[in-house]
Amino acid sequence: MAINKETETQYKLLRTAMMDAFAAVDMTGRYREANQTFLDIVGYKREELLELHRHALTPEKWHAHENRMINEQVLVRGYSEVFQKELRRKDGGIVPVELRIVLTRDPDGKPIGMWAILRDITDRIRREEKLRRFQHSVESSPDAVFWINAEGRFSYVNEQACRSLAYSHDELTQLHLWDIDVDFSREQWGPHWEAVSKAGGAQLERRHRRKDGTVFPVEISSHQVFLNNQKHHVSYVRDISKRRKTDDELRFFKHAIDTAPEGVFWMTQNGIFIYVNDRACKSLGYTREELLKMHLWDIDPTFPPERWAAHWAEMRTIQSRLIETVHRRKDGTIFPIEVSAYRLPYGDEESHLAFVRDITERQKAAEDRNRLEAQLLQAQKLESIGRLAGGVAHDYNNMLGVIIGYSEIMRTKIAPGDPLLKDLGQIQRAAERSKNITQQLLAFSRKQVFEPKILDINDLIHHFEGNLSRLIGEDIELHFIPSQDIGKIVFDPTQIEQILMNLAVNARDAMPNGGKLTIETNNVVLDETYCREHAGFMPGCFVRLSVSDNGVGMRKETINQIFEPFFTTKDVGKGTGLGLATVYGIVKQGGGFINVYSESGQGTTFKIYIPKTTGETEVLTASDSGPPESGSETFLLVEDDEMVRSMTGIILENLGHKVISAGGPEEAIEIFEKDHASIDLLITDVVMPKMNGKELHDRLKSICPELKVLFMSGYTTNVIVHHGVLDKGVHFISKPFSINELAAKIRKTLADA
Repeated sequence: MAINKETETQYKLLRTAMMDAFAAVDMTGRYREANQTFLDIVGYKREELLELHRHALTPEKWHAHENRMINEQVLVRGYSEVFQKELRRKDGGIVPVELRIVLTRDPDGKPIGMWAILRDITDRIRREEKLRRFQHSVESSPDAVFWINAEGRFSYVNEQACRSLAYSHDELTQLHLWDIDVDFSREQWGPHWEAVSKAGGAQLERRHRRKDGTVFPVEISSHQVFLNNQKHHVSYVRDISKRRKTDDELRFFKHAIDTAPEGVFWMTQNGIFIYVNDRACKSLGYTREELLKMHLWDIDPTFPPERWAAHWAEMRTIQSRLIETVHRRKDGTIFPIEVSAYRLPYGDEESHLAFVRDITERQKAAEDRNRLEAQLLQAQKLESIGRLAGGVAHDYNNMLGVIIGYSEIMRTKIAPGDPLLKDLGQIQRAAERSKNITQQLLAFSRKQVFEPKILDINDLIHHFEGNLSRLIGEDIELHFIPSQDIGKIVFDPTQIEQILMNLAVNARDAMPNGGKLTIETNNVVLDETYCREHAGFMPGCFVRLSVSDNGVGMRKETINQIFEPFFTTKDVGKGTGLGLATVYGIVKQGGGFINVYSESGQGTTFKIYIPKTTGETEVLTASDSGPPESGSETFLLVEDDEMVRSMTGIILENLGHKVISAGGPEEAIEIFEKDHASIDLLITDVVMPKMNGKELHDRLKSICPELKVLFMSGYTTNVIVHHGVLDKGVHFISKPFSINELAAKIRKTLADA
């Protein structure tokens, strides 16, 4: 383009008035001119720009491409095709632009520079990105999606549609609706199009035919849309073969689950919605503009904002999940939903896509089944409560019998008119009132209301140990091994207690001659490999509750049926067969999993996995006041001081323990070699003649490696350390000690692994 003075003046007026950005460089690439639009885009003043080379405003990654356009097009034919690149603003920001470069020449035809006419395409790229997101969400849908034009031909189908019918995309877009719908003809299309258009949509069940001729039932949700002034019917189609089978099995509940069209929610890492479809807006009563300013926790009242970060991190591990929760409409009404949530990495971004379905009708249909399950669960619970009440009443009646008996004996030994008789009468009246309470306890039974809470399962089990001990009887040892720093769970504490009672009863019946019941808790992570080998499991972080016995065990054939309702190996009249089925149902309803490990003659272990959560725990603790905790274990007491040994022995016996006393290490070794199996704990002085307590414990551990020990001493900690006692994990109590102190230290020693 040759330029004279008059032409230059005309072009100067043109580039000043033009809406597009304009810039000129000389053949070295240095800027020589630009209009205000260009200056606004790059953020430079005109005098600043004229000091710069074109590469200074172009990120390095675009240099080669721009040079190629200049060398292969501008210098060859005088102009380039329209192409895209980026400009770097003065403030460092990047602006995408679309431009064409034109070569300028002097009157002699010699190249003297280049002009660039360009425009900012930021808004256009954003629109294209939004369109790609929408298309990606449709292609990710688990439902088949069909767009049908007025002629009945498929103008668009997603990948699921192709997979469900076994056609290629090109094949399917050449077909009509009546080519895949078994019961639909060409003649029916016109009336059908008009009816759906008038109603705005339709929900129906049909039969579709695959390419190989096989027929399968589908559920269709269809609605009308306009695109480019053309009317289309958009149909979401779902294969309901499995649901049809389920509907037949649930015929006695007299319902059919009608699945509504799905709402689509796209969320960013901050939990805000960046896209929602029409169904999402309609189901919640919000406009799209309103929803796009909201977060997940604004519509889900059960999901607190502080839980989002943990949920986002967990989804990176498990990738997808299917859950049931509730949504709250704009008018405040609550309705239940089923959510299929997926983690979707998209380019450099990460988001979550959720397909949401209203399950109000399905839940209503399940109410009858839930009522029956609640009745069975309550019957099982009442049976356990009755036995527990009997055990409690037996314990209380034994104690009250002693009180009443001794009161009566004392009354016979006190002279008439003695003031002590009045006090003794009060004791007897109080005892009689306590007796009445135990009689009421035997007849007690009432329905419980379950309320899930954020729990520390260790605290709950600690509080329930006494009830379990009475339930299983004195001939079965109960051991609880809690994990430190156990994770929190969301569960109904009453249901946890029901699980423990049912498993304890099952273990008790498996140990008719007595045995050991062990309860353990742990934090575990289930990975995809483990879940592939265990049907029904999903990856994630869990709290594991293990309940083990050393009873008769089970054969493989029995294990395969133990969770079936009414299955039992007990004699007629001795069990309903609902105990383990109830446990299974509770665990599943709580979002957990259960496994059982057993061999005939080798005992049984149930492992229950409950999802971990975050939040403040409702502490379930007993009062700190009260008498020292008693027990029934057998202790070997080794103390060379006779009075201390005697006094300690009396304390332990008053606490309910059996005490075997030894005056020194040699006597203790002789006793232990004869009968170590009955001894639960060694309580020994540290400093003794010939052999200290540490050496004694090491000697006895060679006989029984599991032997636990509590060291006693009147020496300071430094002295004990010099004797090599207080290694990590060693339990020690200083003399003198109170009953409460000794009882607490014993319980801690026995509880530690």
